Amino acid sequence: MVKKPKFSLSRQLLRPSWNKYNAFNFACKKLPNLNGKTLFQKKWIAKRETRSFHGPHLREYQFKNYFESKLLGMTSVNSPAENSKIPFMSQLYAPLESRLDIALHRAMFASSVEQAHKIIVSNKVSVNGIREKRAHLRLEPGDVVTVDPATVMRSVSSFKPTKSSASSAEATQDAQDTRDEKAVKAQTNKAWLEMGVEKFIPKPFMCVFAFIPSYLEVCFRTCSFVYVRHPIARANMSEVPSPFPERFHALAYNYYIRFRAMRQSLKKHQAKHMIPQRIHDPKFYRGPRSLYRNAAVSPSTPLPSDF
Repeated sequence: MVKKPKFSLSRQLLRPSWNKYNAFNFACKKLPNLNGKTLFQKKWIAKRETRSFHGPHLREYQFKNYFESKLLGMTSVNSPAENSKIPFMSQLYAPLESRLDIALHRAMFASSVEQAHKIIVSNKVSVNGIREKRAHLRLEPGDVVTVDPATVMRSVSSFKPTKSSASSAEATQDAQDTRDEKAVKAQTNKAWLEMGVEKFIPKPFMCVFAFIPSYLEVCFRTCSFVYVRHPIARANMSEVPSPFPERFHALAYNYYIRFRAMRQSLKKHQAKHMIPQRIHDPKFYRGPRSLYRNAAVSPSTPLPSDF
């Protein structure tokens, strides 16, 4: 099976990356025409377009664990008329913004979410002063995230050392073979930092994606940021970065809420038609008590003691 390219100029799916092909897709992107489509086709197209930008490295079952049916927003007491203009549906992917890898990419310390994932796994990120290797960690308001400055320079800067600097680095490394590995790594990181301060060249097309959400406080001097709060929705504004309008998020929300309702109804159906008297496991969930109040139970098979 031939794997589809990640940055396709024909499909034009937008990705959270600074790649040049992704920048071209942003410039030439046109919203798909939904006229003449069925309701399910509209929801599927909206789900495909939005999911390609919000957490494309997550599988569907992983995102469904983040999905929340209740979308929150901040209302205004002084002007109640503006409460009807709050884009609640744009908060569909708000729970993903608290992930450590996505927050690292939003803070402009990595050129893509996949690169942020690699930085975290390689033990280069610390949360509240503790090294963290879990990319799926959900940040809480007030958490301080710090990244290794040399790693940030490698991932963000497009500067590459010349042959002379590379040969000198190899010579110094050969001369220090007898020393500790930590000392060698510290010296190489120091060299990267010096080159970054003197010859910092940002990656091409970086200016297209150079923005920081309002729920992050970033300090580029120390390569750290503070997760201030969870993204919220206000009147005519949503803090979740997205290139798609609210109506696409509404269709994607209806797609996921449909499967959530189907899953819940299936669980209720299974719990209603089970025979708990034949199940001897005390840890087994037998359903709510209301299922057994009016049930016809023979006197020879009494209910369990925990009921």
